[in-house]
Amino acid sequence: MSIVPGSRGSLAAAFVGVLAIFATAIAMLVLRTNRHAVAPDDASLAAAAKILTRDVQKGDAIGFHPEWSASQKWRFAEAYRKNALAYDSALIVGDPTDLWDADGFKRLWVVSTHNRASTLKLSARRLRAEDLDHGTELLLYDLGASRTAYDLRKHLADAIVERRQPDGTFKRCTWNGDSKHLCGGEWWLDVFDAVHEVGNSRHNGLLVQPGAANGLARITWPRPAPARVLAGRVGLRLWAVRNDVGSDVTVRALAGTHEVWSLVLHKADFAWHPFEVRLSPDDVGKPIAFEFAAADGNWRQTVLDARLLDATEAPPPAPPAAVPNAALPAPALALPAPRAAAPDAAEPAKKDKRGKRH
Repeated sequence: MSIVPGSRGSLAAAFVGVLAIFATAIAMLVLRTNRHAVAPDDASLAAAAKILTRDVQKGDAIGFHPEWSASQKWRFAEAYRKNALAYDSALIVGDPTDLWDADGFKRLWVVSTHNRASTLKLSARRLRAEDLDHGTELLLYDLGASRTAYDLRKHLADAIVERRQPDGTFKRCTWNGDSKHLCGGEWWLDVFDAVHEVGNSRHNGLLVQPGAANGLARITWPRPAPARVLAGRVGLRLWAVRNDVGSDVTVRALAGTHEVWSLVLHKADFAWHPFEVRLSPDDVGKPIAFEFAAADGNWRQTVLDARLLDATEAPPPAPPAAVPNAALPAPALALPAPRAAAPDAAEPAKKDKRGKRH
């Protein structure tokens, strides 16, 4: 048997091709096996939803970690519905799950997938950890008592919203009786609460845009509950960071007329900045205001979520200032006692019906 010239090269190439096919098949099998080991499947998520259906309680929040995973959220929405609980208001949308967003709830469920449970760092007491295979775990945390004395975002209806006009005066926006302060013109000049893309995730917050040239927007809560700490989160919305127009935004907080905190948000800053300020005794109970200012406010859509923490009693009003001695009125002159009238001239004083003398 003779070998045709050039056939050896063809056989070698075919052999290499067969090896490549086998190697590709093996690699795909390994990748599929690894993915199957960590990716949630129907059975593991159904098991998690079954536990939640049985054990969820009023006052329970729920989050997903990682939030973007294929976690079949509809199963857990159904678990809340079966227990006559509101899933949408209990859902924590941020990634990673943040205790700040879960404030006000008693407990927090976290559905963790892709073997990511060990990366979740929450400073709360963990009550349960259910390993449901395929990288899925169901975690339950006790959130303890809330520190919140007054949630500014949730008291938006009580706030006064003003915008600086070109002549330097301030124009007050109008509360629409439902969900937002209408400031006239385009929708982004209004102030309202919503879920926003901010801090490379999604968070609830008030949308506030300074305005246009030399813009300044001010939100004032005139009668907040007295508390020792002002805390919150602030950042630029995704659409602000994506637009290269406008300038930096200066955000500052005031108690009465006293500035207690400030921050400059640069144009490309996409962080969700936390802040916490201990108020002085003189600032406790004063009106709380936030101002948002920019030399060029175009596209500077800013998001704020702030609260007063650690309730306390309002300080008593200051006593009136002491009056210098020189300013005190002179004492009344001592007058001699009147002489008693003669008995026959005496007449009893008249009284009214209530017994008071005239």
